[in-house]
Amino acid sequence: MNLQHFDLPVAVTLRLQSRSGKIEVVAEPREDVVVEGDRFDASEADGGTALEVRSGHGGSKSLSVRCPVGTDVVVGTHSGAVNLSGEFGIVSVTTMSGGIEVERADEADLRSGSGSVRLGSCGGRCRMNSMSGSIIAGAVASASAGTMSGSITIDRVVGRFKARSVSGTIVAMCDCEGQITVKTVSGKVQLKLPTGTALDTRFKTLSGKVRNPFPAGNDCHLEAMSISGSIELVQA
Repeated sequence: MNLQHFDLPVAVTLRLQSRSGKIEVVAEPREDVVVEGDRFDASEADGGTALEVRSGHGGSKSLSVRCPVGTDVVVGTHSGAVNLSGEFGIVSVTTMSGGIEVERADEADLRSGSGSVRLGSCGGRCRMNSMSGSIIAGAVASASAGTMSGSITIDRVVGRFKARSVSGTIVAMCDCEGQITVKTVSGKVQLKLPTGTALDTRFKTLSGKVRNPFPAGNDCHLEAMSISGSIELVQA
């Protein structure tokens, strides 16, 4: 097992690549970066403010990285799972079939072909996409989420919320501090909103049922569209 330490500036950006090996990154109170794996290539870039790490042996080996809290991370992998524990800055993860799990980030752009996407919390904008995997998030400032057949579940969206699905369900609680737009073909939609919110709504459905207990008004603009799935608004 190879282990290397890198003394880099606090504002270091990590760029990690692997074909099929798992990538684990832990953000913790420290000033250096530690990379551990069977075989990898690592080099500094951008005047020492970025560290590029690539898994060896055709990219099939796992990587384990420890970095300072608040580090920006860019990860690319074909089928390996990606797990980021701790508090990060701007996070971008792209994988074809591996699952993605991020604990906390200032901003996040998470994309998987068939793996699930999990985000604990995000202080800014977050985008989450998966073709068939589920999307699950905790508290986010604003969110854009899309999937074909996987479900979308978000505990709390403070600002703008945009979600689309073909057959998967969409469930979220929204604070209504931004526009809400949801679209699905056959999946069920359930949105929890603050009690008494006056909504400017636009519903479009062919055969799905719509339930809206909220009064009309201009507190929040909401658009919900479905072909056959039900649309339900719930007072929270």
